[in-house]
Amino acid sequence: MAFFNYATMQMAAKVVYYGAGLCGKTTNLQYIYNKTSPKSRGEMVSLETESDRTLFFDLLPLEVGVIAGFKTRFQLYTVPGQVFYGETRRMVLKGVDGVVFVADSQRPMREANIESLKDLEKNLQDMGVNLADVPLVLQFNKRDLPNLLTVEELNRDLNWCDWSYFNASAVNGMGVFDTLKGISRLTLHALKGKLARPAETVAQPAAPPPAAAPELSRPAEASPVTAAPPPPPPPPLPSAVEVEFATLVTAASDKELARRAPKLKTVTTTSLRVASELDRIRESLLGPILSAARPKVKDLTPQLDDLRRASLQHAPAEPVLEVPPKALQGLDSLGLRVTVKEAGGGEAFVGDLTVGSDGLQRTGDGWIVRIRLAPKQEDR
Repeated sequence: MAFFNYATMQMAAKVVYYGAGLCGKTTNLQYIYNKTSPKSRGEMVSLETESDRTLFFDLLPLEVGVIAGFKTRFQLYTVPGQVFYGETRRMVLKGVDGVVFVADSQRPMREANIESLKDLEKNLQDMGVNLADVPLVLQFNKRDLPNLLTVEELNRDLNWCDWSYFNASAVNGMGVFDTLKGISRLTLHALKGKLARPAETVAQPAAPPPAAAPELSRPAEASPVTAAPPPPPPPPLPSAVEVEFATLVTAASDKELARRAPKLKTVTTTSLRVASELDRIRESLLGPILSAARPKVKDLTPQLDDLRRASLQHAPAEPVLEVPPKALQGLDSLGLRVTVKEAGGGEAFVGDLTVGSDGLQRTGDGWIVRIRLAPKQEDR
């Protein structure tokens, strides 16, 4: 779920790179990190547990400038692809705003790709989210290697909803930023409604009812490849938002940048505390956004004390007498017993007083009777 701060006009959106083990998710983030200006990126974090195989995923907040009036950040996550890290994948998907599904184009990885996409769908369903409703792009990675599935085969296996797709070789930097820009545009386009102010929303014409979510059709099982016409070109990405990234011109080649492991901030925890550690890390990365939403607090205790003393010194001229509600129904006269105290505390006078309807005034808060004290005339 994206974070918005209208006071400072800042937004943070969460994008998760998902796919089978060793498909190139981490390489994507390494290349993005090393190719991006240090001024527009945060530190990369690795969360590790006590398990024999290191539980490892990257987290990268990335500044992308001002979009629709908001200073926007993308937080890029990878999830461990190995099947035994399923619980961690669910935790990382929590609050996702966009997904990059990285498919390994090598032919032996065909089944692993299909199973990983089904796993993504199931994890989202467990969180009450329909896969067809999530901004998603496909990246067909490792296109530089031999023995590859064709683009037509990959689309037939994985492209259930006519998602946009990108050919890539993350280890060479090819297609990495095209993929990132694609998911960024889709994600921001989906968040556009949340960026609108209430007044702007009202001003818009009524939209037609949304179409029913398309039913996902999947291959029942891997089958021998048969000749098929090439798939139609992917639908154009929304052009309402253009996303650019501050990349560097360096002496290092793209291949070297993709293979260079960035300096990581390593957080060690236990598998039982992964969820809370994830929340803590994200909150710390969102510090500038969340702290800006908290107003500065001024201690008003001295002013409250002064006000309290003033209220004691200046008691209200019209004291309130609380009586049962029934006693106020049809009230036309009021009988009071008045006790007058002397300044020193002694009792000076006790007397009965009856007030007729002409001495009573009804207000929205109740009845008011005004009493004027006058010197008592002594009997002669």
